[in-house]
Amino acid sequence: MQHVLLRENCRSLQIAVSGASVLRPLRLYVDAIVQPQHLKFHVAALQFLNHVNGCARLSTACFPPEHRGARLRIVLQALDGSLAGASHQEVAIALFGTRRVEEDWRHPGGHLRDQVRRAIQRGRYLMGGGYRQFLR
Repeated sequence: MQHVLLRENCRSLQIAVSGASVLRPLRLYVDAIVQPQHLKFHVAALQFLNHVNGCARLSTACFPPEHRGARLRIVLQALDGSLAGASHQEVAIALFGTRRVEEDWRHPGGHLRDQVRRAIQRGRYLMGGGYRQFLR
């Protein structure tokens, strides 16, 4: 098995090739029928390779942001603030801005306070070993 690594800026794509030499032109053969649970990923990989072949670069369109990325960013920033000794309100200001905290911090429902508290709890869970489950 041979591996081809394509890199552009902070993006990379590794392709495993078997049955042929990567030093000569290759023809890609893929299975037309795949397990239903793998179909979405199979089609996405083919679209990705077709896009790379068509524009000869690893464009950002081929690397959509992880859907959990925005929430994870909040969790990690909340944890950092908490570990640095910031109060929950100070963490909220860093995450959501002064204006939002002034408007929502004392709301009877406590939604913003709860969001900050949950983010810090989630961060502590991940820090304590929960990241292993997250990576699966």
